[in-house]
Amino acid sequence: MNALFVGFARQVPIQRQGCLFLCDDVPDVKRARVFDYRCHSINPLRNISYKKAREIADVLYTISPQGENTLTVRNGRRALLKALLSADRLDRIQSDDEEVRGLIDDILVSPVLRSVLCRPQNFSLNPRSVILARLNRAEIGEFDCLVLGLFLAASFEGTICVPDAGFYLRDAHRSLIRENRLVLGVNHLSELSPKLRAAALLIENKTP
Repeated sequence: MNALFVGFARQVPIQRQGCLFLCDDVPDVKRARVFDYRCHSINPLRNISYKKAREIADVLYTISPQGENTLTVRNGRRALLKALLSADRLDRIQSDDEEVRGLIDDILVSPVLRSVLCRPQNFSLNPRSVILARLNRAEIGEFDCLVLGLFLAASFEGTICVPDAGFYLRDAHRSLIRENRLVLGVNHLSELSPKLRAAALLIENKTP
């Protein structure tokens, strides 16, 4: 189910039938499972499909402001897509493309990201579960939380709840709206990119 919540007093509800809820601090929700970067790990490349690899490549290239439509960026995304499909873990990615190697190195230089993304997976992202992802920006910084949020969202096949959509969501996440599985909150619509804002305004269920 898609839903849009706008305003400083917004309350983005948790979807009890199952969702991934990205948050700085975990709310008290009975029978919810908590993903904690301090002890849990996932492997976003395990059994990866072409569609999922394409989504991850598109989203990761938005982390650095290199432009959206230049030939270099398009070639880099294509090279990253091929690298994701040919590896079974992020730290085992091999590519002749210098930009791809630099992007992966930027991610894995973080001890938090390396721990979460390169250890054996010990956390299941069941789409029927309520999963509260504890991504505390005050503790580990915005970059690490952004990367973890992007990988978690790309790996989860159910509804994604994002109270701070202006921070986490990118143009590529318009696919979640088309698939009817995005619940987002913003203080004001200008936090979203023009393309994502236009898609969000088409959501029928809006709460100002």
